[in-house]
Amino acid sequence: MAATLTFALAASGCVQPAPKATGPVVVAPVRVAGLRNFEGATARKSAEADCARLGKRLVTSIYDRFDGANWVFAGGCQ
Repeated sequence: MAATLTFALAASGCVQPAPKATGPVVVAPVRVAGLRNFEGATARKSAEADCARLGKRLVTSIYDRFDGANWVFAGGCQ
């Protein structure tokens, strides 16, 4: 059944090739200084405001962390 459905989609022209990549996407992490390790929510709100000023949004991830004296949001602004 699955093979028939795959063939039917391919034959109907509904399957589009993936767009060509234009190059690597470089994401710079967002760093927020001046807050302590227990002020993560405040740091996130500050980072969201910084990204909003650039017309972008903050991408949070499981890799966000407090590193030294900075909150680091690994996803950056996108």
